[in-house]
Amino acid sequence: MTDIERVRDIDPLNEISHRSAAIRGSQYTGARLFVALSAMGFGAGVFGYFFLRSLNGNGLWRAPGQKISPFIAVSVLVLTLAAATLYYWSSRRLGIARKAGVDWRVSSAVAILMLVLAAGVQFWGLSRLPFFPGSSGYASVYVAVEPMFALWLLIGAVWAEMLLARSIRVRWITAPVGDNADSPEAAAFAGSVTGLRLFMSFLALLAVVLYVLFSVLH
Repeated sequence: MTDIERVRDIDPLNEISHRSAAIRGSQYTGARLFVALSAMGFGAGVFGYFFLRSLNGNGLWRAPGQKISPFIAVSVLVLTLAAATLYYWSSRRLGIARKAGVDWRVSSAVAILMLVLAAGVQFWGLSRLPFFPGSSGYASVYVAVEPMFALWLLIGAVWAEMLLARSIRVRWITAPVGDNADSPEAAAFAGSVTGLRLFMSFLALLAVVLYVLFSVLH
């Protein structure tokens, strides 16, 4: 069999399916790389926290009275966990439940509002700190890490908003059938939804870690 005959024998439907899988995989791989890079960045902050805490040079790790507002810390934690949980639940139901698309759109909109509110509360708290940024090791690490976390919350909100806007413009994309099921648009959307689910889970885990570091440990 010649090469031309082999090409002719390729199942076009199978080829389309493989192409769609490759598109979904590339979207999800990009999300995993971004989460990995984000983990490295925040991991440096966590390392700095424990390193300076263990050194405690001249007792300047944390001066008396340096405490984060419980209202701000708990609010950011609860909003982030609620947004991640809501998005995770709704995205897992896409393509399974009958009204999953509607549920996903509503849940995404609510999750966006929660993430924006959490970032706003975090930035507001940074403007009302009861200590100067360089007054101690604790203060320095907090001021270095928390603005970055607030920015990452906004990244999650923008990502979700882009997917939500896409689903509103192309109504079938949350539940593609027929020829649309293997289309590049559906594959890219599905891969990005899965990638955002991973990113939301990362934000939830990070929110818990930062809450423990800055509000629980002493």
